[in-house]
Amino acid sequence: MKQGIVLLLMALLVMSCAKPYDRKADFIQEEYAPYEGTGTARVCGQAYLSLDGGTQHMASGDRVLLAPVTSYTEEAYTVKVLNGRPMNDPDPKAMAFEKHTKTDEEGQFCFTDLPAGTYYVVADIALPTSTKEHRESQLAHAITTVKDGGNVVILVTR
Repeated sequence: MKQGIVLLLMALLVMSCAKPYDRKADFIQEEYAPYEGTGTARVCGQAYLSLDGGTQHMASGDRVLLAPVTSYTEEAYTVKVLNGRPMNDPDPKAMAFEKHTKTDEEGQFCFTDLPAGTYYVVADIALPTSTKEHRESQLAHAITTVKDGGNVVILVTR
């Protein structure tokens, strides 16, 4: 009987972990207003992972996301990037403010024509153990602020 209860509790725990996080923050248009349109700022950098044993694994052809820091994206950054929990799909209005690029073979990337502001930068970097059939990855991340006409160079790592 005890074994059955333990198995039931473990199953419930696994099921609760698999359920996507329900977003609490709302999309607030006023927070996104400074990020509308284009600007004269640039955020460039290099993305890599620090692996066990002190080795660095450079991103190569991996996706990099840039999103403005707002209360809506702060929740996503905390839940998904920092805590690794799945989330429900984002509001399409917020996704319109995201920018995407890929790294070159040395992990370099660049976002141009940005409005001044503070941004999350997240790279989804494939691990060396990945294969064409099964991709394994980790998220590297950084936060940066850029002024109008500014050029920021950052390291995006984990």
